[in-house]
Amino acid sequence: MGTGIFITGTDTGVGKTVVTAGLMSAMRSAGIDAAAFKPVQSGARRGGADIFSQDAAFFLKTAGLAEDIQEYNLYRFEQPYSPHLAAEMSGSAVLKEAVLDRCRELQRRHQVLLVEGAGGICVPLDRSVYTVAHLARDIGFPLLVVARPGLGTINHTVLTISYARAAGIRVAGFIFNRSREEEGVPEDDNAGMITAMTGAPLMGRLPYIKGLDVDEGLTGNLAEEAGRHILWKEIREAI
Repeated sequence: MGTGIFITGTDTGVGKTVVTAGLMSAMRSAGIDAAAFKPVQSGARRGGADIFSQDAAFFLKTAGLAEDIQEYNLYRFEQPYSPHLAAEMSGSAVLKEAVLDRCRELQRRHQVLLVEGAGGICVPLDRSVYTVAHLARDIGFPLLVVARPGLGTINHTVLTISYARAAGIRVAGFIFNRSREEEGVPEDDNAGMITAMTGAPLMGRLPYIKGLDVDEGLTGNLAEEAGRHILWKEIREAI
């Protein structure tokens, strides 16, 4: 059975899907059979009579794979809300055992499984307050935190790492994702302070990529940039 890593973010919109897709592509380019799984997608897109996970579609497109999107996503809700609320509004519910079963199935089929959470680590998946942190702990993979490189990232990233560890999750490290071209921040200092405060290593700095749009399925040159800027070998060793 394969190993894996759970990918979370300091917030929604920090680029978890971009980093997940890039890491998957970098590993596959090196001959590692890596796959990415999005258990729960809020704000899913509608295509005809069906809705689909644009994040799962983005994983496959970045890696150049023509596989069934639904294999790599389990729950998808149109409402762009917290999963517990989006599920309720759709008349559904996120079932932990169903997610764990799909994870185990994908682990059997692939060497490395990348699991992308929904939003940040404290996001609730149901009204029992079963959160992304609980799911990550139950899956048992180490955690990779995606963060913005700019102002506020020290606080947000340290809090995310600290919360994860308090929940019993091993943290492999963090990645900076630059989502805006105009960002010009002291990334080295921010990264150094986060490592000094947590002991978690920086596992890469993904640069701004022109023409990239997850919702529209535009991958730009993500696969190439990820191979250069994500420390995928170190991440592989950490899991």
